[in-house]
Amino acid sequence: MRIGVGLPSNVAGVDGPAIRRWAVRAEEIGFSSLVVTDRFAWNQLEPLAVLAAASAVTESITLRTSVLLVPNRVSAPQLAKQLATLDRLAGGRLVVGVGVGDREIDYRLAGASHRGRHTRLDAMLDEMQALWSGVTAESRVVGPRPPSPIPLMIGGSGAATWRRVAKYGIGWTMALGGLAEFRLGAAETRDTWAGAGRAGRPVLAVQRYFSALPANKEAAQDWLRNYFSFLPAPAVDHLVLGAPTNAGAIEGAAGAFADVGADELAFLPTTADLGELEALAALVL
Repeated sequence: MRIGVGLPSNVAGVDGPAIRRWAVRAEEIGFSSLVVTDRFAWNQLEPLAVLAAASAVTESITLRTSVLLVPNRVSAPQLAKQLATLDRLAGGRLVVGVGVGDREIDYRLAGASHRGRHTRLDAMLDEMQALWSGVTAESRVVGPRPPSPIPLMIGGSGAATWRRVAKYGIGWTMALGGLAEFRLGAAETRDTWAGAGRAGRPVLAVQRYFSALPANKEAAQDWLRNYFSFLPAPAVDHLVLGAPTNAGAIEGAAGAFADVGADELAFLPTTADLGELEALAALVL
């Protein structure tokens, strides 16, 4: 199982030098990917701009969104151009995790409709892939065109998600949930993939917020409570208690998800403290 790490782009006050230092060190240490999350109504850096900054100071590490809220973007052609540009700048290292999200405020403040977001996601993915593949008249004038369609990972759960993986994606990514949810989602993904006649097997990814340094544990739990405050209190408590915030829990999460077939586990930071990156690497790499 590969181990990726998030960029601290959703930590209040983080700046460009901190993002660049984190990206450089993550690649030097040997993490498989740099991951960014996406929320509009939150004090965090725009994910595609963050990955562009990371791409400028790295050479080989995969750059991944998990997940990009596609339906609250202005248009499919505009987003396709942004992603193709980022992929070109990064030398083909971009993997785009896509989803819809649940927070109505993310859509309202972005000027998009929360209603019908699943239908809009499908339509936008169709249009973006057509532009990237060069099969439409528009694709001859809206560029750059990537050498091959940019790999998509599908986030979410339920029948619509499994169908999207089989139609559009290289695999499934689980943002929130435990081992039981991952087992179920992985089985549904594989079954739908095979039923659609896809060759090979889907990539299966999962992510976990973490804190590896004892001195940061309380701050990490406070950050998680704030970040997920839109959820019901029991769900927030479950997330906080389930987040690996000590060495045993971090090693346990890595071992458990490897055992149930995850291809990549990304640990997402709750602070920009570079010491967290070093401590995490010592435990799981």
